Amino acid sequence: MAPVVGTRAHRVDIDKMAFSITNKLNSYWLLLETADKESSPCQIYRVPQHIRGVDNVAYDPIVLSIGPYHHGAQQLQDMEKVKWEYLNHILKLNCEIGLHDYLKAIAKLEKMTRNCYSDIAMERKSFLQMLLLDGCFILINIDGNINRGSNDSDVFGGTITQEMDRARVEGTSAQVECEATRKREHGCAHNIPPLEVEISEVKPNKAVLINDSGKLEKHDQKYEDYNKTGDWYSVTAWHDIFLLENQIPFFIVENIYQLAAGEKGNLASFADKALKCVEDVLCHYPKAIQEPDRPKRIHHLLHLCHTYLRPSQKPYCGHEFQKKYRFFHGLMDIGHRYFRIGQKEENMQNRLPMHQLDCFKAGELPVRWRNAVQYHEAGVTIKKRQYGKYEMHSLLDIKFSNGVVEIPCFPMDENTEPLFKNLIAFEQIDPRIGNDITAYVVFMSQLVSTPADASLFTKNGIIVHMLDSDDEVPALFTRLNKQVSFTSDGHHYLKSLCHLLEAHYQSRLNRWIAWLWFNHFSNPWLALAAFAAVIVLLCTVIQTIYTVLAYVKPSS
Repeated sequence: MAPVVGTRAHRVDIDKMAFSITNKLNSYWLLLETADKESSPCQIYRVPQHIRGVDNVAYDPIVLSIGPYHHGAQQLQDMEKVKWEYLNHILKLNCEIGLHDYLKAIAKLEKMTRNCYSDIAMERKSFLQMLLLDGCFILINIDGNINRGSNDSDVFGGTITQEMDRARVEGTSAQVECEATRKREHGCAHNIPPLEVEISEVKPNKAVLINDSGKLEKHDQKYEDYNKTGDWYSVTAWHDIFLLENQIPFFIVENIYQLAAGEKGNLASFADKALKCVEDVLCHYPKAIQEPDRPKRIHHLLHLCHTYLRPSQKPYCGHEFQKKYRFFHGLMDIGHRYFRIGQKEENMQNRLPMHQLDCFKAGELPVRWRNAVQYHEAGVTIKKRQYGKYEMHSLLDIKFSNGVVEIPCFPMDENTEPLFKNLIAFEQIDPRIGNDITAYVVFMSQLVSTPADASLFTKNGIIVHMLDSDDEVPALFTRLNKQVSFTSDGHHYLKSLCHLLEAHYQSRLNRWIAWLWFNHFSNPWLALAAFAAVIVLLCTVIQTIYTVLAYVKPSS
């Protein structure tokens, strides 16, 4: 009987495990269904560890924390004090709207906002306070960055920062009334639900306090020295704003703007300011996006930056290339077949049959990307792509036609690496936005893989850099390419172009012409001598023809 008891006990354990797993599965599917219903198109992820492990510095903010991932970091506290000043400015813009109104509006978006992040455990009060402060900071920087020093009037009769300055100068009675309204609002806190009272009791940190007159009292010498730090602080803050882990959903900023602007607010106008702000930050890079093509919905600022750098052209089909070179390849086949021109025993795996150029079906044609010097030796001309003054184009608009690769100018400085690393990480994590920048960087890292390649690109004006030497250029591309998942034979916008490049490289005719040019025609005297030899040869042939004709048909 003992074995029977053991079997029953074993069966009971299995039943308990099955019941437990079933409950967990049900909870899991319920969680997934809830997440699907409440999911936001805006997703803000952490950088995966295998990518971050290559270079932590490229993904960590230096002076500014935006969003929950780096919130509270000790080294970023100085900029937190500036956020409180910006909040104070925003509260002065619309006397009919008080702090409670901003907090209520953000509280309604809390669930949607939390769904934008992968993992956050902030308590509600801290989370809403963070969203309000960060949203005010981005709002004022967007508005003040693009019209600095201009006299433009838009929603507020100027920028928000100009309006804040105007509010201080214009009738003090309005400001007193605004402060009185705010005090009355605080006095009516008992009419607000308990949770909102808890939120409304959030106070600035001890370094920055709002006194009775609505002005800031500064209690930290470091904060007083903030404006003395010069342009470095401002440039570094903008660097931090475009980090993948340093984002908040843009709908938070839009809601703060709508409350601050009141009835005079124009959300489309503010979105346009955000777009122009990104254009200003990316002023050194060509951008192809036209006004009608601007995104209708901005997820966050890095998403907007990614949108501006996407290629404008459709995948290149290369029909012009095929028409020009099919005739020459036909001649080469005749030469192989009848006149034994060249080495027929050459490894046929390295040849590219012309019929494959007509389809480019996935998996039929292996793609191998080579460096610029190799293509140059095969007769490929690599030059800077030129555009008209008002012709819109993207940094990623690479063109190949008739043996010429045209690449837009790529300016490089110390900010290039962190910006593109975060854009690549963004694409690696969220496949919905495509892989255009990843494809571009991988392609360029193959083209510019040696110092000789970098010298060729800088000589032709394709790369303009402020690095120590040309040797740093391939090293930078190598760092950008580390731990990046990308398949050259997969789907990407440069696939057809790469097939055409490989076809040109594998052509014997192209390589022979390039060899003749580099070895015999690069020197003008040799070219002149060869030209004279051709003339003499033609004259000899003509003379021979006349001699033969005179012998066959003597003149009467």
